[in-house]
Amino acid sequence: MISRMTLVGALVVVELGIVGMAAKAVGDPGPSGPFGFQPPTALGPWTKGQTTSSDVDKSFFTGPVAHVHVDVAGVHVIVQAASTNSVHVVGRTHRGGWVTGDFPPISAVQTPDGVRITARADDGPHVTFGMLTREVQITVPAAALVEVVGAERIDASGLRAKFVAHIVEGPIYVKDHRGDLDLSCSGGRIVLVDVQGADIAANTRDGRLLFTRVGADRIDATTGSGRIAAVDLRAVDGALITHDGRVSVSFTSNTDATVNVHTGDGHVNVAGLPATESEDRRSVVHVGTGRGHFEVSSGDGSITITQGASV
Repeated sequence: MISRMTLVGALVVVELGIVGMAAKAVGDPGPSGPFGFQPPTALGPWTKGQTTSSDVDKSFFTGPVAHVHVDVAGVHVIVQAASTNSVHVVGRTHRGGWVTGDFPPISAVQTPDGVRITARADDGPHVTFGMLTREVQITVPAAALVEVVGAERIDASGLRAKFVAHIVEGPIYVKDHRGDLDLSCSGGRIVLVDVQGADIAANTRDGRLLFTRVGADRIDATTGSGRIAAVDLRAVDGALITHDGRVSVSFTSNTDATVNVHTGDGHVNVAGLPATESEDRRSVVHVGTGRGHFEVSSGDGSITITQGASV
């Protein structure tokens, strides 16, 4: 997310660039950037062109079960599982065009129970004319317990243990996962694909919840503002809740729950599943024996419930 200071800095540079272009039209400005732009030194050191720098490249022997703690503000975190007894950490910064300033380094150190990966919060602001991305790729044993408490974006795949991620800005993407999930972000979507566990929690204050082939004995997923779309959901207990957005859910045949569906403003539509107490804005849907208790609700938006496939 672009900070206010970064936007202000960018506007200042644009104005100075315009002045520089005008000066070039009436005299020799000396060495300059593209379009006669001379980056002002007051904003700090500039780099230009296409560059990729390595922040960290380390491997740690941990055994098959490791606790990996990640706190890297402003960095794209990529977690992937492999058949290994080690944790491999590779961090890179990619720059393209004109970029001001330096960035806090990414560090990785071994701990008694695993690996800790950190990068302090960036003081900024940075002004970019082009491209700037920072990422850390973490390869772990499939049974590793990974916990992320700071990141710009998260992509995780192949884990076979509980995955925990609580970050300020999203998005969060998890696929091919077997184990519990505990996910939250203040802003950004949460996307789950091919996820099976006992307990899944996924919460965002502002963003969509998009689930495909997701199943658990308990699923608790909420968004303050955003659409919910769940395809082939297996559920027993829990809830899918949005305070502002449409909801569409297809339940698998091995779901076993009584589902209370209601919206504050919109319509409830049920197709292919037995329903009782059906009204325009609410319905009770019975899936399987109805053993569990599940809720699907929207404060403002229509809801569609259908029969899905078996997963």
